[in-house]
Amino acid sequence: MANNSRRRFLQIAAATGGVGIAAATLPQVIKKLLEVPAARPTGTIQDVEHVIILMQENRSFDHYYGTLRGVRGFSDPHPIALPGGNPVWQQPDPKGGTLSPFRYNTKTTSALVAPSLDHGWKKTHDLWKHHDAWIAKKTEMTMGYFTREDMPFHYGLADAFTICDNYHCSVFGPTNPNRLFLFSGTSGLAVGDDGKQAIDNPDGDSNSTADQANDTKSFKAFRWTTYAERLEAAGIDWKLYQEYDNFSDNPLAYFKQFRGLDKNSSFYKRARSWAPGANAKNIRTSHGEFQIAEMEEAIKAGKLPKVSWIVTSTMMSEHPAGSSPAYGEIFVSNLLTMLAAHPDVWAKTVLFINYDENDGFFDHMPLPVPAISPEMGKSTIAATGEIYKGVPMGLGPRVPMLIVSPWTKGGFVDSELFDHTSVLRFLEARFGVKEPNITPWRRSVCGDLTSAFDFSKPQEVWNVDLPDTSQYAQQIEKAPDLPEITPVHGAPMPRQEAGQRLARPLPYKLQCDAKIVDDKHLAISFKNEGKTGACFIVYAEGASDGPWFYTVEAGKNLDDLIPLKRQQYHFTIRGPNGLFRAYKGEAQKTLLRTELSTDAVAGTVTLSVTNISAIEQAFAVEDRYAAGSKRHYQIAAGKTVSERWSIAAHDHWYDLDVTAGSQSWRFSGHVETGKISRSDPALG
Repeated sequence: MANNSRRRFLQIAAATGGVGIAAATLPQVIKKLLEVPAARPTGTIQDVEHVIILMQENRSFDHYYGTLRGVRGFSDPHPIALPGGNPVWQQPDPKGGTLSPFRYNTKTTSALVAPSLDHGWKKTHDLWKHHDAWIAKKTEMTMGYFTREDMPFHYGLADAFTICDNYHCSVFGPTNPNRLFLFSGTSGLAVGDDGKQAIDNPDGDSNSTADQANDTKSFKAFRWTTYAERLEAAGIDWKLYQEYDNFSDNPLAYFKQFRGLDKNSSFYKRARSWAPGANAKNIRTSHGEFQIAEMEEAIKAGKLPKVSWIVTSTMMSEHPAGSSPAYGEIFVSNLLTMLAAHPDVWAKTVLFINYDENDGFFDHMPLPVPAISPEMGKSTIAATGEIYKGVPMGLGPRVPMLIVSPWTKGGFVDSELFDHTSVLRFLEARFGVKEPNITPWRRSVCGDLTSAFDFSKPQEVWNVDLPDTSQYAQQIEKAPDLPEITPVHGAPMPRQEAGQRLARPLPYKLQCDAKIVDDKHLAISFKNEGKTGACFIVYAEGASDGPWFYTVEAGKNLDDLIPLKRQQYHFTIRGPNGLFRAYKGEAQKTLLRTELSTDAVAGTVTLSVTNISAIEQAFAVEDRYAAGSKRHYQIAAGKTVSERWSIAAHDHWYDLDVTAGSQSWRFSGHVETGKISRSDPALG
């Protein structure tokens, strides 16, 4: 760690030596929260009286939770392949060779206070479409990850409540554009503003504090409508709670309508004031107590707003430059301690904990983006508001999202596709205030977070063991003196914790089939019978052509032809909820065609194989979830063999391998039943 960074962390840690006292009682606090039954006067989302939104800084999903049990992390059975054939885990290093994920070990290195990486706009689509530029653009440190041993509080919170493992930041870029999506549904493109703020942090004053003296400096203030204004117009009570040092993380301060305000005005009190007691003198000693105390005073007075945003100080933000995961754990534990003291309010409160962007940290999941040209793929919905100077905006990398509430306890995972606009969609569903800035494409494919809740029958009893985190402040203080974290070449591929996780039912019902036609094309067919849109990505494995992106709205179908550039082909298709298809063979020797259908009621999938050759053929099928399940078949020319495979025994997950000479197919995914399930067995 650089000397100036080392000094800064020592100063911060010394100034906050008492931090962590509240965290010492964390096990009791969480157990108390878990014992509180949810308010259920109507058994619907209307029972939610308060929504608290805490957006933290700069962490990717794999970086934080790649080893967590039962999420789509490092044990993903279907990682994409990079051009050349290596799996996505083996990122090419410009210095030579490859580098796989390595642990940010907080016990033996200074990883707890490791510095930030480049987290600028992705630039060209071509740079990132193969998902192989991580080290070249973000350095070797991009491949670092934490484990439960390094972040016991965050892991314990996931075990107690609900984690979303398909939640993406809204733009592959830095903090401010992503926070603009959270507060207004767009970073400008959807309202015709393609300025720098659409993909980058804005020019002008840093606005690092709530002090409006900076408002008079040269700055092109934004002018489109924010969601806070829509709430105000609808008479919905709201407030942004911030410390004096807000790390420039209050995006409302960049809007003209929130600048130069009278301190007695509603907008100033709700959006620009800082918590009583917070000031420049205690920037380096506050660990959120002023914000939390202000919220508690509102609770005691019966005036906690319907919607609350929390903007922490730099120190508590978890940003790699100036903070630490442990500081975030301390802040959240203190916030939960306060809420636990008011069970009547907690019983009707939802706390969203998400992260604005991924910093520069690696995440293995490819990015859903809309096709903006025929060469990129197809879509049933226009990409209006999703194109920045000829580059598709789409979604950024996955970031963590925890949903902490009486309706989400139980250690669940929710794998529906979400982004920051999903938080606004949840507010829409609860309060009826629409956000028209959300683009049609994003509204189609990103959910509203309601699938993470069961308002009618919430999990009432749940026990989870949490570690004692009372030593976190001391760990932060000692971290700068430990050896600097360095990349570990040749590290074994990390595995996830053993076991499955309860999984929320998802709104997907998808059909995807492909076949070789006229020896020159791959014909693809998508059918969406679910309740939400879906994004698919098609790869030519090991090749540099593609990938191709497809968006299919709910209730629609989509077909396409992909030209074959070589006789030997290997195509894979990936969609939501673990959907995976693989087609491999030689175009002029295609002898069989396959098709898969699902039956949620019967708990089966039906595989149909047709012999399109002139002679009898042999093939075999194996269920990877069932040992000893391989079956062999003979099929006459022109005939079709259809057979059902039971999937109920493995939580309605299926993974079938089909082989016939040089041809092979693979069909994987999950069949939704509308009921609680469990995570993919392959992830544990």
